[in-house]
Amino acid sequence: MSKSVIVIDDDEDTVRLFSEFLEEHDINVIGNGFDGVTAVKLFKETKPDVVLIDLNMPNGSGFYAIKKIQEINPKACIIAVTADGSFATEEKLEKLNIPLIQKPFKMDQVISIIKN
Repeated sequence: MSKSVIVIDDDEDTVRLFSEFLEEHDINVIGNGFDGVTAVKLFKETKPDVVLIDLNMPNGSGFYAIKKIQEINPKACIIAVTADGSFATEEKLEKLNIPLIQKPFKMDQVISIIKN
């Protein structure tokens, strides 16, 4: 059965490209958003298998959304996708048990993480 995913990034092109690529690989994109507040709302509404989320966004950062989503479902599968490779960011994500995919990313890496 294909996984359901929501894609959240403040860059509309990234969201569109991500969504198209995932759909081509039989991953069901059930929602898109461009900020952390929308991410939380979409998560509540759609209950996806996986949340792909950027960290640096307006109107609720990725960290804001991750915290809120984990309050709703502590077992939620969330993958951070960011260009911020700082040690502090990596450390925060590690504590939250969130895998990190660095931008620019390799799409096959993303597919592999989602499917597993």
